[in-house]
Amino acid sequence: MTGGGEGAWGIAAGMAEPVHQPARPVQAVDTTGAGDCFHAALIAARLDGASLADALAFASAAAALKVQHRGARGGLPARAEVQAFLAT
Repeated sequence: MTGGGEGAWGIAAGMAEPVHQPARPVQAVDTTGAGDCFHAALIAARLDGASLADALAFASAAAALKVQHRGARGGLPARAEVQAFLAT
């Protein structure tokens, strides 16, 4: 579940409590497409074998990069961009 500036929460089978991922602080220009970007990045990370917590962090970083650009497709980050952003 996404909550904009409040971050995101996820829960997987067998978990008693949801995992919370705080939002990364950025200057948002346009939030159009942020949710789609987040969910696509979350799925990609999980398919690559990431834990739920790591996938939420990856997806949050991807969405944070996305909202810094205008339009639904403008600023969609590549995996390397997200990984570099996570390293900061």
